[in-house]
Amino acid sequence: MSTTDILILASVFGGVMGVFVVVGVLVQRRSGARGTDRWAVGRRKEVTSAPPVATQKRRRRKRPAGEPWTVRIARPLGALWRLGDTSQSQVQELLVHAGIREKGAVEIFLGAKFALALALPAAAAAFFMWRANHMGVRIDYRNMFMAGTIALVFGLMAPIMWLRSKARKRIERIRLSLPDALDLLIVCVESGLGLDAALVRISNEMADVAPELSQELQLLNLEISAGKPRQECLRNLALRSGCDEVEALTARINQAAKFGTNLGNSLRIHSESLRQKRRQEAEERAAKTSVKLLFPLVFCIFPAIFVVILGPAVVSLLEYLGS
Repeated sequence: MSTTDILILASVFGGVMGVFVVVGVLVQRRSGARGTDRWAVGRRKEVTSAPPVATQKRRRRKRPAGEPWTVRIARPLGALWRLGDTSQSQVQELLVHAGIREKGAVEIFLGAKFALALALPAAAAAFFMWRANHMGVRIDYRNMFMAGTIALVFGLMAPIMWLRSKARKRIERIRLSLPDALDLLIVCVESGLGLDAALVRISNEMADVAPELSQELQLLNLEISAGKPRQECLRNLALRSGCDEVEALTARINQAAKFGTNLGNSLRIHSESLRQKRRQEAEERAAKTSVKLLFPLVFCIFPAIFVVILGPAVVSLLEYLGS
């Protein structure tokens, strides 16, 4: 490969990366301006005065013990990606809904996204160079630029799509396991247990059947035992779960506690409404089945049936006309 090819390749790669940086920063700023940082509630206020230089150096030297090298690489890349937006509330919300609550999860996710967006165009360019060197094919820079752009878009979209899919599946599992948890809660409350003790019992009993809901209830119990008001803890549960049914349940519990109504009756009514909603959704999906089967019936099954039924008659007719 000549020097001219290397320069052209470097310019193509630089152009792709320039488009990536400009689009990424614009998207990040736009999403940060529209999003509300709901997850900043309860955080400690940042100290305006800067710590001493010696303290800053000691903090920089400290690293978590046993941290993988991939995480150490992803953190600075995530910090670079966060130049366009400082809140990252949408990513943090998706991570919480997906059950990823480790410290620095936002930076690690953004760093992995940035690394993937860098690696895929580089891999596409390396493939074109390898094919030119080993197969003797001339490098088509237009195709290389198109492949690099497609790889860049895929690297930007694939992580967020995976995260949204993971969060959606977890929310669906919480929603499906909520009526059973409500039944257990009704039994515990009507048998004489308090609400806090009933939540502890349900979180322990449903650890194997519904681990996602059990984990959320355990976090709720930890917050209550730490001394937070129950209303705030229930609001945090609704935010963490991302499920509308859980939000309605927490509102019903807060309303029953505020007005002094019977909690067991309120929970029973809510459980019946959830089951009725699930029954209606099942009926709706069953009604849509006939419409969804129309396309494969018309374009896949009917032509095969016509060929099997009318094929021999058509062959006999052609033979008769030919003779």
